[in-house]
Amino acid sequence: MTITNITDRIQARDGVAVVVYTTPGCVQCGPTVKMLNKAGIVYTEVDITTDQTAYNYVTGPREQGGLGYKAAPVVVVSTTDGYVDWNGLRPDLIRTHITARNDAA
Repeated sequence: MTITNITDRIQARDGVAVVVYTTPGCVQCGPTVKMLNKAGIVYTEVDITTDQTAYNYVTGPREQGGLGYKAAPVVVVSTTDGYVDWNGLRPDLIRTHITARNDAA
């Protein structure tokens, strides 16, 4: 299954949805996923080296519907309030936008 821009579908339901776009051997991907696992967060992990559509979404320019990132991991968090995305290992953003939310699952 290809996971790309799923914000509208996710926002139609309650709670937080997290997609982590990764690459094999990514030094920051492992700790990012480990933090989510430790917090018991349900997320979808997509390897952008095996999913061309996801790769195009993550690396494509924002003005063309992409995210514009050149490094993994890329985390996309969708909530009923909107969405936020970032790349790299960001414990501060994981806490703020995922694990510290009451509606995170």
